[in-house]
Amino acid sequence: MCNATSLTKEAEQIRKISKRTFVYPEVYEPYYHINAFGDKLLHIIPQDDAKRIWPADWKLIPDFHQGAASEFPYHTYNARSEDIFTSNTYKKSAETGRCLILADGFFEPHTYVKPGTKTEKKQPYYITLPNQKLFYFAGLFNKIDEELYTVTILTLDANETMAQIHNAKKRMPLILDEQFTESWIDPSLNEKQIKELINVSFTNEALDYYPVTNDIYKRGVETNKPEILKPVPAIDPEMGGPEQGSLF
Repeated sequence: MCNATSLTKEAEQIRKISKRTFVYPEVYEPYYHINAFGDKLLHIIPQDDAKRIWPADWKLIPDFHQGAASEFPYHTYNARSEDIFTSNTYKKSAETGRCLILADGFFEPHTYVKPGTKTEKKQPYYITLPNQKLFYFAGLFNKIDEELYTVTILTLDANETMAQIHNAKKRMPLILDEQFTESWIDPSLNEKQIKELINVSFTNEALDYYPVTNDIYKRGVETNKPEILKPVPAIDPEMGGPEQGSLF
């Protein structure tokens, strides 16, 4: 799962790297930590407008929901990749509503139980590509009007090392390897090809990770600031110190 992410790059950097323009440049602001339960926007490249970057609400609202978007009762921030073609919520989007979700980092909780106790403590880890490089999550979108995209991030079973970090849920977001980014938004793909792509498209680059402050779990604390990304000591001795580690 992935309920918190960052996109710290300036708009001009993103334009150069992605080779896309923002539809609403005035809406974009770099962010250091946002979570799916707030009111911040993700930024996406949708397959129905693949040359531009759109803002999107982080909660996919399917067509069958007839009320206000805020009244949709399910937490569709993440979609299990194994289920997208059997789910009424995601099937249409899997077929015709795939997108690239821009990010340069994400946060996952690590659960630590001190030996001899049953008390669990959670510590967030910040995970990036080397040098905090821009990357794309595989996403699904649905439009609930002509200019309002709603979006979800695809997740997979965690690989061995990610399972050590996100050791309770043991899931991870699908970060697309560069060679597969354009394929993900190719409208000509059929269901079989999409499933095959999901299985092979996770990034081959070495990801970095380190623990950060638990302030991101506290209500009323401002977390969208550069200081939120500073390393802190790990509470789990098996996870090492505050220096960065490599996932692969």
